[in-house]
Amino acid sequence: MTILIECKEKLKELYGSYSSFVLPVCKFLLAFVVFNEINRSMGFMKLLTSTYVVLILSLICAIIPMGGMAALAMLVIIGHCFALNLIVAGIAVLIMLIFWFLYLRFAPKEGTALILTPLAFWFHIPAAAPIGFGLVGTPMSALAVSCGVVIYSFIELIRDKISVMLGSGDVEMLTLVQELLNGLLRDEKMLVTIVACAAAVVIVNCIRRISADYAWQISVVSGAVIYALIMIAGRLVLDVEISLPGVLIQAAVSAVIGFILQFFLFGADYSRSEHLEFEDDEYYYYVKAIPKFSVSRADHRVKYIQDENEESALQTEKYHSGSSPEEYQEEVPPVDGENCEDVDYESMLEDTLKNL
Repeated sequence: MTILIECKEKLKELYGSYSSFVLPVCKFLLAFVVFNEINRSMGFMKLLTSTYVVLILSLICAIIPMGGMAALAMLVIIGHCFALNLIVAGIAVLIMLIFWFLYLRFAPKEGTALILTPLAFWFHIPAAAPIGFGLVGTPMSALAVSCGVVIYSFIELIRDKISVMLGSGDVEMLTLVQELLNGLLRDEKMLVTIVACAAAVVIVNCIRRISADYAWQISVVSGAVIYALIMIAGRLVLDVEISLPGVLIQAAVSAVIGFILQFFLFGADYSRSEHLEFEDDEYYYYVKAIPKFSVSRADHRVKYIQDENEESALQTEKYHSGSSPEEYQEEVPPVDGENCEDVDYESMLEDTLKNL
């Protein structure tokens, strides 16, 4: 545990010293992964799949806010839909505009959720997004996470059904629109996932705000359990194609990620918690103080002890090597002016002449 705390403190110091470099690099890497995943899932426009275009877009995302990264990701999705079909592109534009207005109106600071939620689904750890944003966000993070679920489902719908339908031959416009709307509005798996993710965000956020001991750890476990229970209930009640072992494994892995995030963000030592009571002229105060995990660092000081003979020999060597003798002369203490007036210089001179 001590080693983990020391690593945590070193990482915090490193980030504090080089945050102006670390943050853009992290945003660049995140954008690079996101654009590559979008291109791998869709890939209809060859220009957008170029490595140079992905690098340029990632460099732009490194210097703009997370909301700008989300906007660029939406434009890339629209570009691939445009290369596939104009009707699909029009519906994609409509969906992205709705999500963008919802994002600006209700959750303008939750651009990270729009980016990381589809990424969590691509990495097969979908519960990590609601648990993580329940810990670091607000209840409104549930809206951003839900929008991310819909964006992921829309990309999967385009790849698995719409592209196959358009590749098989001519498709009427009405049939294409109906298939798109049914794929979004009547997708029971997507609806169950939205409910599970939104509930997990709200539960985690509400529990971790409680002043009880180990509230953050309890919130992580509760979020994973709620997500798994809702997904299993959707499988049993609505007969949705959901793998029960897969859901349990995903929830467990997401809980582990939540514990790691909790350790770096909170890290309170509940074994040393204290309850304080005090008052002033107007109020009584009841305070619960929980210290953070910390490691006291030893102050190492090295004192060099040198023998007087060695020191004099070293000074003699320096003198013979060409150093000026003035560097090694002893300092003469200053003479007090008052004592100088009491000295009889004439008698001292006479005594000196007699000795000669």
